[in-house]
Amino acid sequence: MVTKRALWLLPVLATVIWWAGYAGDANGVWPWRHEMLLLTGLLGLGYMALTLLLALRLPRLEVWCGGLDRMLRFHRHSAMAATLALTSHWLLVEAPKWAVTAGWLTRPVRRAAGNGAGTGNGISLHALGNTLGEWSFYLLIALVVVSLLSLVSYGRFRVIHRLAPLIYLAGWIHALCLLPQIGLLTPVGLGIALLGGAGAVAAVYSLLGLTGQRDRHQGRIVALRTLADSTREFTLQLETPLSHYRPGQFAFFEFDAKEGPHPFTLVRVSPDKRQLVIAVRALGDHTRQLVEAARFDDAVTVTGPYGAFVCPARRGQSLWLGAGIGITPFVAWLEGLVACGERGEGITLIQCAPDLAGAVYHQRLAELCQRTGVRYQLHLDREAGRLDLASLAQNKPAAVWFCGPEGMADALARLLPGGRLHRELFRFR
Repeated sequence: MVTKRALWLLPVLATVIWWAGYAGDANGVWPWRHEMLLLTGLLGLGYMALTLLLALRLPRLEVWCGGLDRMLRFHRHSAMAATLALTSHWLLVEAPKWAVTAGWLTRPVRRAAGNGAGTGNGISLHALGNTLGEWSFYLLIALVVVSLLSLVSYGRFRVIHRLAPLIYLAGWIHALCLLPQIGLLTPVGLGIALLGGAGAVAAVYSLLGLTGQRDRHQGRIVALRTLADSTREFTLQLETPLSHYRPGQFAFFEFDAKEGPHPFTLVRVSPDKRQLVIAVRALGDHTRQLVEAARFDDAVTVTGPYGAFVCPARRGQSLWLGAGIGITPFVAWLEGLVACGERGEGITLIQCAPDLAGAVYHQRLAELCQRTGVRYQLHLDREAGRLDLASLAQNKPAAVWFCGPEGMADALARLLPGGRLHRELFRFR
């Protein structure tokens, strides 16, 4: 997959750049420490630049990554790789100092400052760069810990996450401050300037709030309907039409500026792309507030659509499985088939729900399946027990398309090797 290849390609690229500038004269601990500082610093800078580029939601990158959900997962993996590289960089800075303090190493004779190492007012560029690098590293570690451990609410996490471009810019300036010693026209110097510059452009783009701007639409709630005790259907009217929509995609909906945008699947989109329908289930604080407090004519900002979990062009013998609110993309798929006059013979759709009251859209699904030739099954846990995923896998369907709880998706992934499972990764934190 392109994302996995890119994660491994970057260390190769960083090593090639470093090797091209290596003079072959490193002899002893301190010279090798200097060389490894260059390599790990360049690698960390490259991963951070990639992380910021992936966060911009660029359409071409989304296509290469196989959907925004996978692109944002790649974004998280790249951020983790950057953290590991920069932790190694930090240890290369600090560990020898600890060894000197313990008497295990002897500190080398310091080279005289000069050659552009000052700013002209007595402040050393080297010292300034080191200070920026150290504090940007500490802030990066704090950001990663908050992200991984989910220590704060999503709304607060978004505010903290906005520090990422600033952290990157501080790290890049740290590298630029060392260019007088490294040399701008050396391979490593050019790598810092060019690779780091691409990340800086992405950081500024993000800081200016331009991410997703072309796909941003203003709208209002024009209808509300209760689907179940904890689920409501929202009909929204937009001022400008969506572009490049495909049934099954999602968009980001911002009902509250403090809470920020959240992703919801587009259940239905009108032919003129100005009216949208989404289903919101009370699964967390924000969605619970939406279900309970949303009112007619409330304003909303919609950004999108995104995603690659769309109705497959080649369907054949396949299984579509939706659990809970995860049934919504399949409603969109079937609505799309009806709108295009297409059939779905050979497809089985299973809807899983705790009981009939929680089986949202089940009547509409039965009607759509009858019109398209799709075989429809409604599985209610309280009547039939949990769905036997192992039995489904033993039937060896050619492809399984699943949307629902993450634990259920992981279980299916273990039972269906070989890329037969298609799922959306609805984790955006």
